Amino acid sequence: MRCKNSIGYALGGTAVLALLAGCSGGGTSSAPTSAGAVPQQSASRSAGSAVRQGVEVASVLPPGIQIKRAPDHSRGFADPDAASTAAVVVSDSGTDDVYAYSLSGKLVATITGFSEPQGLGADLQGNIYVANTGDSNILIYKDDYATLEKTLNDPGQYPVDAAYDPTSQVTAVTNIISTSDGPGSVSMYARGSTSPCVTVSSSDFARVYFGAFDDKSQFFVDGENSSGAVVAGVVVGGCQAKTITTLPYSNTIDFPGGVTVTKTHEIAIDDQEGAAIYTYMPSMSSLGAPVATTPLTGASDPVTFSPTRLTATVWTADAGLAASNAYPYPTGGSPKKTVTGFEEPIGVVVTPVERP
Repeated sequence: MRCKNSIGYALGGTAVLALLAGCSGGGTSSAPTSAGAVPQQSASRSAGSAVRQGVEVASVLPPGIQIKRAPDHSRGFADPDAASTAAVVVSDSGTDDVYAYSLSGKLVATITGFSEPQGLGADLQGNIYVANTGDSNILIYKDDYATLEKTLNDPGQYPVDAAYDPTSQVTAVTNIISTSDGPGSVSMYARGSTSPCVTVSSSDFARVYFGAFDDKSQFFVDGENSSGAVVAGVVVGGCQAKTITTLPYSNTIDFPGGVTVTKTHEIAIDDQEGAAIYTYMPSMSSLGAPVATTPLTGASDPVTFSPTRLTATVWTADAGLAASNAYPYPTGGSPKKTVTGFEEPIGVVVTPVERP
């Protein structure tokens, strides 16, 4: 079992990965299997393994494109979205790779050479935003998966998620903690800039995990306070932001996971340990009570999730199952599809995204 209190503040990229994950064991089934699939592995690593191969690999193998023949990452699903240009993109911090699949489950491409890739974002054009935690930067790839368009520098921070706002053209990055064990924060990047225009924090957030923009350029985040309780909040103002404003909520979230904004302007937060997605209709002072609860049946540690554009489905990155699963949304239940063969999937995004 992997628990949120089993490790202290980060000693390096690998320890940050452990901070991101809740307790495995919350699910009720083992990982889905397929021919050639990698056996289920725990996403847990000890603090003593903070210096790992990924950093060395990144120094000799810069991020680039590689088309792999990987039967353990490919399964043929009958899917009405199969003809779509949309893709499911998953980051694997165990292999330091990012994988792109068609919605039918076919491996399209592998981008290699990262250092602890974690949360993923995308924009309306299908460009991919990779929080490259171990190197304190965000790498933005064109939708061909071959062109590294831009690197956003995030010095002194461990970035774990990134989101782009098409209205303000600002990119927001969540930093779980600083590299000197300081509190979590949110960094904003203006269009065309590779350095933050502002970095904000709050005494209520010891760690900041994941985030998403709504249609009013408000950036919603989750995290933990100094006592380890899950907190939610919002950052307003883009490059003029001043703080993270805490938003109370009335239900229980055991461990913070991915955040997204629906097309109907609701805020959805993933509970990694509770294996559920809670959807809220927030005000600027509170999230209130969930308007929907999506049970992720059989999930073990669904770290993040992302909705599809064409169907009422969300894809997860499940570190406990070493898999990516597609669930009905908002009804939930058992997964409709599964892609296996990962080591430690952390981030997932279905691209291109739609405007909230």
